[in-house]
Amino acid sequence: MNAKLPSKLHLTSKQAREFWGNEHRWQLLVDGKQIPAGTSWEAKSLFGSVHAVVVCDEHGNPVFDRPVYREAPNVNMVAWGIDGDGKVRVAVIRQPRPHSDLPGQPGVNDHPAVVFGQIPMGFLEKTAGIDDDNFENLKAGAIREIKEETGATAVLEVERPQTPLLNPAPSFCATWSELFFVKVDLNQIEALKPSHSEPIYSADYITLSELRKRIAEGVDSEGAIYRYGNACALWLIFLCCHPEFITQMAE
Repeated sequence: MNAKLPSKLHLTSKQAREFWGNEHRWQLLVDGKQIPAGTSWEAKSLFGSVHAVVVCDEHGNPVFDRPVYREAPNVNMVAWGIDGDGKVRVAVIRQPRPHSDLPGQPGVNDHPAVVFGQIPMGFLEKTAGIDDDNFENLKAGAIREIKEETGATAVLEVERPQTPLLNPAPSFCATWSELFFVKVDLNQIEALKPSHSEPIYSADYITLSELRKRIAEGVDSEGAIYRYGNACALWLIFLCCHPEFITQMAE
């Protein structure tokens, strides 16, 4: 199977009527007005794009269509360190995600932003004076995000796991996030600096047993929800890459 832009399909008139006329096809509305079926469209920004594609079978016949999301280059990280008692602690940030529905209330708007317990993550920054496709390198982006989002000022080690990639939702997301494990000095953590563009309520370095408890319960004492797919996936990858830490989850 392969994906094609609507405008690149080669359909007979009958095939086009049957496919685009199906009530299950995606429809694009602009100011409430439906755009003709089969129109090739794209919405884009510096941070990503959304466009329409049609999935075809091995014979080139259309099977289904849906929007595809592409993200700009980005990094997802586990920030961690070892405390004075020899315990591993990982960074958890509490961040509001206004686009999320409240659990159990799909489509309800005008509610307080849902706060998630999550990993540090972020987009790479464009390099000043260079063409638009040139971003800071992955390691530099990972270190910058760790410092900005967790308050760590001293990075001890930057590790990339084998197959350092994560697809957040391959049913509609085409691109991959880059993964890092960043070890920091827990004795050199500063208070977070306020950011008006991306508010973060708090950042804590917690033990693995506390992390296990929060994930199992799905929520922490501050009401943050531990059901962010990228975060749960990367915590699992981190532990699979460092099985020597797993016993600490039960302590």
